[in-house]
Amino acid sequence: MGLISACLALAACSADGVSPDTAELRNMWRGNLVPKSSPALMVRAFDRFCTDGPRDDATLRAAGYVPLPRRTAGARAYVIDDSRPAVAVSETMCLVQAESRTGQTTRFQNYVAATYPGARAIDPAPLGQNIEQAWSVPTSPPAIIATERTVSVGWYRYALILFQPGAT
Repeated sequence: MGLISACLALAACSADGVSPDTAELRNMWRGNLVPKSSPALMVRAFDRFCTDGPRDDATLRAAGYVPLPRRTAGARAYVIDDSRPAVAVSETMCLVQAESRTGQTTRFQNYVAATYPGARAIDPAPLGQNIEQAWSVPTSPPAIIATERTVSVGWYRYALILFQPGAT
């Protein structure tokens, strides 16, 4: 009789109608949605998911990321329950974002210089109010790489962005 009672108790606690993604997202530490990633983790994620690609659901899921349920302007955001940055992808854009930390700006400037020796600094003002730095990158198709710093509930967030307007 004890085994039957235990089974009935477990059945009452089932996750009817909750997808694996929803369960994982609900159990995630809120601070890990946009974590405090080290400069090395930020650049590594940018290089892996934005520069080298592919930027698809299967690749991000294989790396342990879970998609957020809503899309914004055609982009889909992915998060992971550790200190790796959030990633957002669309047909023409890829972005990694984390809370601002010391060393991120310099590390990314060095990354752009080493990875794209033909990159040319451009005026960030036309790209948006929060864009700090931007480079025109002679890739195929041509791209713009930029950094963005925003404020969220008193904390600063830093994003590394690859924009390829001619990509499809």
